[in-house]
Amino acid sequence: MKNNILITMGILVLLGIAVQGLFGIVAGVFLSAILGIIYGAVKKNKQFLRWSVIALTIDIICIILFYFCLIQSDM
Repeated sequence: MKNNILITMGILVLLGIAVQGLFGIVAGVFLSAILGIIYGAVKKNKQFLRWSVIALTIDIICIILFYFCLIQSDM
């Protein structure tokens, strides 16, 4: 079951890249992290849950930094 979740996460990231380009990586990681958190909570897999929360946290920080830098630019 764990392999199926990891394959699904990989497909989500690749699908995000195919549809949205570079921004699809962020969307794919975001969706994959949420899927990993759900799987980790249901199966009580602490390691899977921990790494999914770390990925989600890093993704949210990167999104916030991107918007902050976009606002500060002179475009």
